[in-house]
Amino acid sequence: MNFVSSGHWADHSGADAERAVWDRLKSAFGPDDAGVAYHRYPIVDRTAGEYDREMDFLLFLREAGAVVIECKGYQIDHIRAIEGDKWVLRGTAQSSAAPYSQARDQGFKLLSHFTKEPDLMDERHNHKVSMNPLVALPNISREEWEARGFHEGPAAPPVLTADDLTPAALRRRIESLPGERLSTEEYEAARAVLSGGQPISGERSPQLEDGQTKAGLYERLQKGLNRLDEKQEEVGLQIPDGPQQVRGIAGSGKTVLMAKKAARMHAARPEWDVALTFQTRSLYDTITEKVRRYYAFFTSEDAEPDWNKLNILHGWGGRERQGLYYRIAQEAGVSPRTYGDARDAFDEADGNLLHSCCLEVLEEGHVQESYDAILIDEAQDFDPGFYRLCRAALRPPKRLIWAYDEAQNLQTLTAPSPTNVFGTDESGEPVVDLRGTYEGGVQKSQIMRKAYRTPRSVLMLAHALGMGLVRDGGAVQAITTQDGWESIGYEVASGDFRKFGEPVELTRPAEHSPHPLADETAATPFAAFQSFATKDDEIEWVADRVAADVTDHGLAPEQILVVPLGEYWPSRETGERLADELEARGVTPNLVWEGSKDVFAEDGAVTVSRVNRAKGNQAATVYVVGVEHVEDDSRRADLVQRRNEAFVALTRTEAWCTVTGTGDDEPIFHEIEDINRQVSWFDPALTFPAPRPDDLEREMDEGSRATTIDQFAD
Repeated sequence: MNFVSSGHWADHSGADAERAVWDRLKSAFGPDDAGVAYHRYPIVDRTAGEYDREMDFLLFLREAGAVVIECKGYQIDHIRAIEGDKWVLRGTAQSSAAPYSQARDQGFKLLSHFTKEPDLMDERHNHKVSMNPLVALPNISREEWEARGFHEGPAAPPVLTADDLTPAALRRRIESLPGERLSTEEYEAARAVLSGGQPISGERSPQLEDGQTKAGLYERLQKGLNRLDEKQEEVGLQIPDGPQQVRGIAGSGKTVLMAKKAARMHAARPEWDVALTFQTRSLYDTITEKVRRYYAFFTSEDAEPDWNKLNILHGWGGRERQGLYYRIAQEAGVSPRTYGDARDAFDEADGNLLHSCCLEVLEEGHVQESYDAILIDEAQDFDPGFYRLCRAALRPPKRLIWAYDEAQNLQTLTAPSPTNVFGTDESGEPVVDLRGTYEGGVQKSQIMRKAYRTPRSVLMLAHALGMGLVRDGGAVQAITTQDGWESIGYEVASGDFRKFGEPVELTRPAEHSPHPLADETAATPFAAFQSFATKDDEIEWVADRVAADVTDHGLAPEQILVVPLGEYWPSRETGERLADELEARGVTPNLVWEGSKDVFAEDGAVTVSRVNRAKGNQAATVYVVGVEHVEDDSRRADLVQRRNEAFVALTRTEAWCTVTGTGDDEPIFHEIEDINRQVSWFDPALTFPAPRPDDLEREMDEGSRATTIDQFAD
């Protein structure tokens, strides 16, 4: 049995009763019970009063189905009468309540999600999952209840009194509820729905494409019912009582979790002002749609968020479309700067301009505390000034939540250390302390180890290439401890990182890369490499393969992404030459830099994008062109940035990735071939010499230790 608490306890007199029932549930059920228990599962009853908006408890067991429990802290004298669904009260903040009908209605709302899954309905379209609502009364004994006659009559509500809440009695009561045991397939399908996978799953209509083509395989990937794992499920439901950091590797679902978290907050606390912000402008529509779907999942299908209270905002923004910085600056009485204004005003590199703008607002303005929660996706792309500005704009308890993958930062591999970002107070203590937990067991710092989007072989190739682990000149940047690698889902099969230069072997367990096509032979290989003597040969070959993906494999053009690497103008020239070749083959190209910054993929066109615009977006198949530029020392970008660009480009894929390059026996070609040989087996492993930290351009471990200490203390 898994126990998932949102950390969002009732703020009224029934809070102690809720805690008592939650503790009893955890005592009654253990690890041998197949199921999950939720505290404050976010199915929202919009007809409820001020206090009761969500399920207090949802217990889901393979043996008993769904049990919805509404908890009340009433003493027996608080209940004057029970008249059908209405409980007439005295001596409480409410004059009446309807706890049983509320639990029942929330249960029916839950069942409506199961209705959408064919595996959970029988041939007569009846639910296979049973649902039983109960009212928990931990402050009332069975004797008191029956002495008032509340147990009599056909309309008597089913309750759990204090006598029913001992471990043995609670188990007996739950096991006695009507319902059929679920099969393994039915149970897993129901758990996928409960985890919140339904809003991010495709329509499960019959597959139309040939299952052996890329289109057919990708259709299976898209139409499968996704299930969030236990960590994703937990993080997505939590409302921390203060700041929270979420670190996750590429493809671990961070954007989904932030969208789910924002929608969950808005559903539970519609009076709150919540902002969800990000760096990549082309993610506007993607993030907005994810939030909309989760909000409908938590409330009702036709419900639309109040976009005046739940704000989806780009980090910077501008005059035409305001961003979070822009709004906070205006409210602080400081004229917000556009990108062009900032370049004229500050002597900074382009990547630090927003940082300088934010510091200007903090120093010259009076920042208003306008938000109850701010969630930052793609947090690795923001500098300290933005974090500080966001925190200043929050009402207590300063609920700032940020999600990041330091390996996807195009400039550095260093994680945003809270002490470096927010500093220390007068006593030397961190202003933002991420050690320990909040009430309800909510971790202040969370780590997402599992990667769902990117196939295991591609992810391992991306990590090894991005860090230069098998590079002739030695690693460029690396994790140098066993704990550090384990924190992102790897295992050290052999070797010792303390023995510099000696071989270390890494594996990545299949359970940490549960890609939907992982066991499908027809889908392999997921990663491929090809080199060419001339750039013309490379471009023509890629154009041929893209055209074949469309004509022979049935992929929609917008499901294909080409990322040319290199400096600004050379990469654009490569993209434009490729676009000409695609058009000659009857395939429409979409040169991203020629369109709106708010739009990435266009229906009916193959996306061609430099890596800075591709970041945050995905496609079924990705071609990374011009990999020789990674080792081009004549480029302005340093080696760390060039390696990180390659990592980001590779991890844009949801299924297949092909890397190409032009040159004569380039060392990086041998490097990629070496990595690919190691990671393309059924049970892949990666061997490389243990790097000496002093020889690295960047070491990841300092940031890793700061973010993983609480996890490894468990």
